[in-house]
Amino acid sequence: MLYFDSLCICCHRCEEACVNGVHSFAGQQHLIQRERCVKCGNCIEACPQSSFFKQGNALTLPTKKCDIDSLFEQIRPQLELLRYEGGITFSGGEPLLQAKPLTLLAQKCKEAGFHTALETSGIVPLKSIEMIHPYIDTWLFGMRLVTGTKTIAPSYLEEQTRKALHLLSHEKKSTVIVRIPAIDGYTNTTGYLNRVSEILKEYSISAIDVLKHNRESSHYYRAMGIKGPVHYDEAEADAAFQIVTNYFIINQ
Repeated sequence: MLYFDSLCICCHRCEEACVNGVHSFAGQQHLIQRERCVKCGNCIEACPQSSFFKQGNALTLPTKKCDIDSLFEQIRPQLELLRYEGGITFSGGEPLLQAKPLTLLAQKCKEAGFHTALETSGIVPLKSIEMIHPYIDTWLFGMRLVTGTKTIAPSYLEEQTRKALHLLSHEKKSTVIVRIPAIDGYTNTTGYLNRVSEILKEYSISAIDVLKHNRESSHYYRAMGIKGPVHYDEAEADAAFQIVTNYFIINQ
C-alpha cells in the first residue's frame, strides 16, 4: 500500500475503517503499520482523498489483477493510435518477474502487428528471456552490475548479464539498446564503466542510452515508508551524467 502524505487531510476515516489497526494518528501525523496490512482496500474506500478509479490518491494499492485477454482489449485502442509511430513498452520494476503472463500479452501484441519493447535489468532466469524473446522487437537492457547492497555478489550479476546478452546478441531477431542510469558513486566509477565497455564490445553492442538520475526516484520509496537507497543531489546528478556520457563518447 502506498501513502502520499501531501494528499492526506487527517480525517481519521481510514483509521475507523481498518479492523487491523494499520492507521493511527498523532496530531497531524498519519502513522502506518504496513506489517498489519492485508490489502483489503477498506481504507481506500473510506478515504475522501482516494478512489480505486483514479490516479493521485492519498492511499492506493498500485497493483491490480487482470486476465490477459481483458488487459489486451483495454490497451488495444491506444496501441492502434500508435501503430505507425510507436508501440508498447513493458516496464517495471522488473517485468520479467511475471514472465509467463507477460509472454502471452507480448504474443498478442506482436500477432496484432504492434511493435514491442521490453525494459529489463537482465538479472532474471535465462528461461524467462528465452520464453518472451520471439515476441520482443527492442530490448532496453540495463547493465545491472551493481545493486547498492551487499546481498548479491558482483560476479553473479555479471554472469547473469553475460548469459542474457549472449542469447540476445546471437539471435538477431531484435534490437538491443543498453540503458545506463548515471548514479553518482555507482555507475559513474571507472571500474563500473570499464566493465560495461568490455562487455558491450564483446557482444558488439553499440546502442547506448545514458539516463540522468531521476529527481523523483525517491517518490515511491517515501510512499512505501522506505528510505531511498540513493540520495538525489542535482549537482551530483549532472556531474555523473557528464562523466558517463563522456566516457562512452570517447570509448565506444
